[in-house]
Amino acid sequence: MIKRFLLTTCFILFTAGVIHAQLADIERVEPEFWWAGFHETELQLLVYGDNIGSSRASLNYPGVTLKQVISVENPNYLFLYLDVTDEAEPGTFTIIFKKGDRVLTHEYTLLEREFSSTRHQGFDSSDVIYLLMPDRFANGDPTNDEIPGMIEGVDMDEPFARKGGDIKGISDNLEYIKDLGMTAIWLNPTFENDMPYNYEIGAGFYHGYAATDMYKVDRRFGTNEEFVAMIQKSQEMGMKVIMDKIHNHVGTHHWFIKDLPMADWIHDQAVVGNTNYRTDTIMDPYASQADFNSTVKGWFVDEMPDLNQRNPLLADYLIQNTIWWIEYSGIDGIRMDTHPYPYQDYMAEWTRRVLEEYPDFNIVGEVWMQNVATTAWWQYDFPTASGYNSYLPSVTDFPLYRAIVSGLNEEPGWDTGLARIFYTLGQDFLYTDPFLNVIFVDNHDLTRFMTSVGEDYEKYKLGLAMLLTTRGIPQIYYGTEIMKMGGANDPDKRRIFPGGWPGDEINAFTAEGREKLGQKRNLPIPEVFEYLRTIVHWRNGKEVIHTGDLTHFIPENNVYVYFRHNEDETVMVVVNGSTGDYSLSLGRFDEFLYRYSSGTDIISGDEFELDSNLLLDGMRAYILELSR
Repeated sequence: MIKRFLLTTCFILFTAGVIHAQLADIERVEPEFWWAGFHETELQLLVYGDNIGSSRASLNYPGVTLKQVISVENPNYLFLYLDVTDEAEPGTFTIIFKKGDRVLTHEYTLLEREFSSTRHQGFDSSDVIYLLMPDRFANGDPTNDEIPGMIEGVDMDEPFARKGGDIKGISDNLEYIKDLGMTAIWLNPTFENDMPYNYEIGAGFYHGYAATDMYKVDRRFGTNEEFVAMIQKSQEMGMKVIMDKIHNHVGTHHWFIKDLPMADWIHDQAVVGNTNYRTDTIMDPYASQADFNSTVKGWFVDEMPDLNQRNPLLADYLIQNTIWWIEYSGIDGIRMDTHPYPYQDYMAEWTRRVLEEYPDFNIVGEVWMQNVATTAWWQYDFPTASGYNSYLPSVTDFPLYRAIVSGLNEEPGWDTGLARIFYTLGQDFLYTDPFLNVIFVDNHDLTRFMTSVGEDYEKYKLGLAMLLTTRGIPQIYYGTEIMKMGGANDPDKRRIFPGGWPGDEINAFTAEGREKLGQKRNLPIPEVFEYLRTIVHWRNGKEVIHTGDLTHFIPENNVYVYFRHNEDETVMVVVNGSTGDYSLSLGRFDEFLYRYSSGTDIISGDEFELDSNLLLDGMRAYILELSR
């Protein structure tokens, strides 16, 4: 555990009136249950209720010891630290809270941990991740669109409003995701986000990144139990599930923000303002303290209070919340939002603790950095001057994203066009393991790829071919398979999936619907869908693409050639980024081709003789399985 400050069991700032106040009912105990058998035996219980902080707590259960009781400046909180030893058996015990002649009891349960080959699998370069935003994917249960007591319902006409997508909508369409070839699903946050909206300034919280309760699925998505059932169904179908988490901030309507446990639970916006978003200050040897503080202490936006993970009670709370969700739901991985914004020492300890309990698990940190060096700094075992180790296995590869998008759009040159991708990958020596980088051409924060390439579907296909054959863990954003368009601004890049709502004119979950959508938009949507699907299904069975070496050649005339190879197999990828046909001389590639006589394109099925030249069509990618 992160070392806690010395806190007394009776905080000296309590007033006499508070000390003598009546003990009211307990409103919350978090986490609401736990498990026996973790490597780390210490368990923090956050107890919340009117004046609970002035009570005395006790328990009696074999293998469980009450180590410490911590009262804080807000008398409505009491923090209990239990030691759940290896001798503790699953079962229920009573925690007693006494104050004078008033006694409250709370029944607390330890469960037995579940071990299964389909839980906590992690994810790696053998996977293709499908990213979806629950509110915008499919509305499977319209009865949960309006929840009494929650601030916002559904408004299909207001772009920033909730649309009603939910867990049942995801569960109902798992076969579609599976058929597309996806092996993992990353969900944008599913936590309760009961936040007020402000459409006049373009603010809505349908995206889920302003949590108001970190132990509950938003009821407009469904229940905790439905969430777990969806995960189990996905795993039974052979797909993993990645959960989105945020430890940098919560929403202003989070229940503990409304009644802060301690003044330093969050950073004071009146003092630090909002963040400068310049996360390079974390590793910049010349960064000023003022700029560093603005990065890590400043609020992300006005509606998202910045959490102070250097408060040891909060740090323990957040770490335990993560472990609770992993054990409870069985998820296979986590994507940590805004990974560089919290204190780096906390993020390292959080990552270490999670991987200590779940060695096969994987975490990808969203490190939205400007270049390869500052991205690689966040991956585990990067040789930092300070000796800092993030322990983070995977990072988001924004430099490669920029290289692909720019490389497809700009005129070719010494270091432009497809050469930009070549030079970006040439810096992979900085990463501890670039094959664990999560790679993408768009996501929920970026301009849709179809819009980025100027609605040029030939460029679109080139980008997808490279994404699915280069090193790393490819991520496909929902709707990419049907060429969804959208600009950089919210919520244009987060439009609903056609067919996910009752009464939709076009259902793009079906082949017939994709045909209609293509006709309506005058785009070859069925062709591109099958193009993506074909490569993904092929990729799923290709160890040479998952773990094989990557060797690439300097692009010439905007033709980029690279090989994926291992002892058993070689794949040659040829990308002609120019509009004209091109005769590619094969002599440069003799170090690979001397053993092979032909190659079969996995997309078209065409076979090509590998003699002296290869005639390339303009704006086409070839993925050739080489044969002797």
